[in-house]
Amino acid sequence: MPYESNSELLMPAHSLKRVTKAIIAAALLGALVLAILIVPDYRWRAIVTARKLTGLLSDVSWRDLGDIARPGSGFALRHLAGSGNPYATIQNPHTSAADRSRGRELFAQNCVKCHGPLARGGFAPALIGRAFIHGDSDWAVYRTITRGVPGTAMVGGLIDRRDTWRVIAYLRDLRETRGARRADISEQVNATVGPAPDATAARLLQSSSEVGEWLLPTGGYDGQRFSRDTQLNVGNVSGLAVQWIHQFATTSAPNESVPVVSGNYLYVSLPPATVYALDARSGAEVWHYTRAIPSDFHVCCLATTRGVAVLGQRVYFGTLDAHLVALDASSGRVLWDQAVADYKIGYSITAAPLPVGDLVITGIAGSEFPIRGFISAYDAATGALRWRFRTVPEPGEKGSETWGRDSWKTGGAATWGIGAYDPALGLLYWGVASAAPDFDASLRPGDNLYANCLLALDVRTGKLVWYFQFLPGDDHDWDSTQTPSLIDVQENGHVAPLVAVANRGGFFYVLDRRTGRFIRAAPFAKQTWAAGLTASGRPIRMPKSSPSAQGTFLYPSVNGATNWWPSSYSPSTGLYYVNVEDGGGLFFTKKDPGAKPGRMYIAGTTAYGDSFSDLVKAIDPLTATVRWERRNSTVTSAPRGGLLATAGGLLFGSDGPQLYALEASTGRQLWSFNAGGHISAPPMTFRIGGQQLIAVVAGQDLITLALPPIASSKR
Repeated sequence: MPYESNSELLMPAHSLKRVTKAIIAAALLGALVLAILIVPDYRWRAIVTARKLTGLLSDVSWRDLGDIARPGSGFALRHLAGSGNPYATIQNPHTSAADRSRGRELFAQNCVKCHGPLARGGFAPALIGRAFIHGDSDWAVYRTITRGVPGTAMVGGLIDRRDTWRVIAYLRDLRETRGARRADISEQVNATVGPAPDATAARLLQSSSEVGEWLLPTGGYDGQRFSRDTQLNVGNVSGLAVQWIHQFATTSAPNESVPVVSGNYLYVSLPPATVYALDARSGAEVWHYTRAIPSDFHVCCLATTRGVAVLGQRVYFGTLDAHLVALDASSGRVLWDQAVADYKIGYSITAAPLPVGDLVITGIAGSEFPIRGFISAYDAATGALRWRFRTVPEPGEKGSETWGRDSWKTGGAATWGIGAYDPALGLLYWGVASAAPDFDASLRPGDNLYANCLLALDVRTGKLVWYFQFLPGDDHDWDSTQTPSLIDVQENGHVAPLVAVANRGGFFYVLDRRTGRFIRAAPFAKQTWAAGLTASGRPIRMPKSSPSAQGTFLYPSVNGATNWWPSSYSPSTGLYYVNVEDGGGLFFTKKDPGAKPGRMYIAGTTAYGDSFSDLVKAIDPLTATVRWERRNSTVTSAPRGGLLATAGGLLFGSDGPQLYALEASTGRQLWSFNAGGHISAPPMTFRIGGQQLIAVVAGQDLITLALPPIASSKR
């Protein structure tokens, strides 16, 4: 029948409903996509949500995101979408008179009993007339109020999240009115010191050759920590006296920071996450910035910081939660804040970054956790990632065959020091830490490239040019992250471009810095793990030199024959100077704990021997032999400082709280000064007004010393 025949062509009702729903869903999706493309507010919300989904917005919770991204919230998300930095971009929209009034009521109900009337202080710190310890930005204050401060009476969540913004508005109003006098003082200091000069890439290139400059953490790109200034010399150094002292707040970790100086500005970091700008002439504070960091960051050892870098009119520093931050050099205002890695896994940054050209280059810490190390270069102006070199290759990449099992996934090989740079060759030199887990190499069979290597990378692209591995398959945690010295010496009738470095395993190495070719090496401290080196520089391991369940005693201890403590090289004497620890220790293996994010992954432990000694030694790179040594009187497990050589024939270093000057050619002590606090940082030198100063962080103080005016004028 026609009716029955035609009915066979009709779509079943349930199928029709599905198609209709699909069409409606597609239309809605299309409308949403169109809205995102056309309407800016929707587009910014979509980008911010995408950042959160991909893990690039770790400091904003989903609940927070719901609050600030909902329609009508008042928050402008355009800049957050562009940078991903909530601290620099999220601004409080609830600032009306009514909002401030409500904030005053809430503060009186919840905060006055601790912070006092008008936030002037009581049982808790004052909130006016001072910087907030956990950050001054709107977002930093919001996080502090909503999350609280672990270990203190500051409990989070007492105030509704939206009302929190009204409390912040009230505090801002208080700080603007009550802090007017402080602002006037700050303006006076700024007017005296003037704007920060432009530390151009060209100036950085000349830093090591210009007398009085110290624009880079190591003084110059060559990593030598050598000053060509001769105003202070063997004949007058005994007249050194304190010039000025700046006292910082007490911190729980030792300060290992070395200052950098640009014009009248001296920049230095304070653990865990503060940068200070001081007037280099007087020590007066110009500004300081504290970045809020989460309480659940992970470090193996000390929550310290080792300095900052300058480029252009920006100051750069890394944080313990693995961010790289750029500040305005004159004001301390945040310009960008880039997440380098996920701190929850175990990544952190403790060293100063290295600026090169229009790049800011940083390593990463965390080898005691199940991470994969890398070196990253960021655009100095925007914070955008330009390149990244992974120190643990993936399957199929060169070097991946040196990782047994799937150990490459959690191979460690962090890059927690700072590198050196040869502008003529365009090569960046950077040391790499040990593989993970530290003490049981059977869990990662093979040489484990590029752990315990010195890498030479093309600075423009991050591509590997050559590598030299000091400790293949290391199982003693002897990280090879010491900053190398790029030296030019007369050898076989011509000038040889070399790289020299004292390795933690106890051998001093000299390589051709163009190719990585091994030239020579020799022990500079007692070591019992290697019978020697092959002709190519590969160590010949002694039998039973690996950690064991019952314990294996070896020289050096887990600290190494040296550590991160910055060494120095003097072209004047031709000697390389290094802090040395002579001591042994026990190395144990433990049952594999398994690699879990945020948990230490070392598969063993260590113990120190009964005695050890601290020394400074001078090594001749032409022979790799020790020319002289000086034994420290203070023997301590506290962190050591570094060394500084000068063209005045001097070597500055530290011995506990003592800052000393030695005759660089002989090691004879010429002068010392009790700084009153243990020195864990390296000294540096700069000039102000034609006068050469020595500066060092000792305990909680930054101390500068110079010759009296009459003595310094007789240079």
